[in-house]
Amino acid sequence: MNQLAQIVTDFIEPVIPYLVIGSKKAAEEAGKKVGPEVWELENQLWGKLCSRVRPELKEAAGDLVVAPSDPELKQVLVREVLKSFEMDPDFAKEISAFMEEELIRKLTAEKRMTAFQQSPADKTGVLEEFNKLLEEFVAKYSIVQESERLEAGPGKEEIMEKEALMQKTLDFASRIQYGDARSLALSLLVPHLEGPGKQELIKKALSSASNIHDEAERAAVLSSLVPHLSGPGKEELIEDILDFAPYIQYGDTKFQVFSSLVPHLDVFGNYVSGNERLVEKALEMASGIQSEYLRVQALSLLIPYLKGQRKEETIEQALELASNIKDKNMRSLALSFVSPYLNGPGKEEGVVGNLVQDLSFNEQTKSKMN
Repeated sequence: MNQLAQIVTDFIEPVIPYLVIGSKKAAEEAGKKVGPEVWELENQLWGKLCSRVRPELKEAAGDLVVAPSDPELKQVLVREVLKSFEMDPDFAKEISAFMEEELIRKLTAEKRMTAFQQSPADKTGVLEEFNKLLEEFVAKYSIVQESERLEAGPGKEEIMEKEALMQKTLDFASRIQYGDARSLALSLLVPHLEGPGKQELIKKALSSASNIHDEAERAAVLSSLVPHLSGPGKEELIEDILDFAPYIQYGDTKFQVFSSLVPHLDVFGNYVSGNERLVEKALEMASGIQSEYLRVQALSLLIPYLKGQRKEETIEQALELASNIKDKNMRSLALSFVSPYLNGPGKEEGVVGNLVQDLSFNEQTKSKMN
């Protein structure tokens, strides 16, 4: 039973965030990530596991969404699956029979082999191997660029070889088990992603980044992805990052990703034409930042992309937050983020009086420091 619980957890682990979210959008993304057939099997297995009323199992899966690379949390989920089997041996037999499906057996065997091959004791060895692949790709990239500069242009074989190397390098980086090493590898590789399949490659890098346990390392990859958002898939990629935001625990990390995302929110220019959903998700991400000071800053960054009543409400919310910050220095700075958007009715209210007073205090402080 213990071995079965481990195999079951290994099988569903890559798609646990999509299983926990359970939305149609999550199902579509999971299908793209692992393939429709595999996703269907993983979803069926999850349905069977959840058919036993055991909130502890769902809670353990939710914890693994927040910290996907934490081996201890994974073992908690393994234990919860095992408890389901121990409570109902017939259920264990049912799951065991399900796991005998040919495609599942093939995938679990491949995963065990990959884990064996990709678990060197020396992290440096992994990065050295990645650097070799990256150097090989960059060299091929330079050759293709030079060919493009010449009149003849690059041959089809050269382009295909370059794209294959790029895919191979990304696959290797995505499978690195050490979170900090994977973060470094993906951040180094992302600037080189290009070509017709660039958006799909960026989505793959985003998916891999979501499994990095350390939030600072995860944020570094997400932030490195943002400048490369372009083309027809830009809006979808922005939405993917916004959907991932609730699983970022720390406010400063969330603000780091949010602030790197904001300059690319030109898709919000047509607010009245159907982008309300993205606007609301961006506001939700900003509202999830714990620090009031950073939350004011985030809302202020978003204000230029809002219109009408929603814009007025956000200005009011940011102004109220800023005026309630206890530290006078931080309050004055927070209010200065909001002040450019204060015009028209409401300027005479008390909070604006505080704004004038605090901004004056801030200017005096700056003058003394100078």
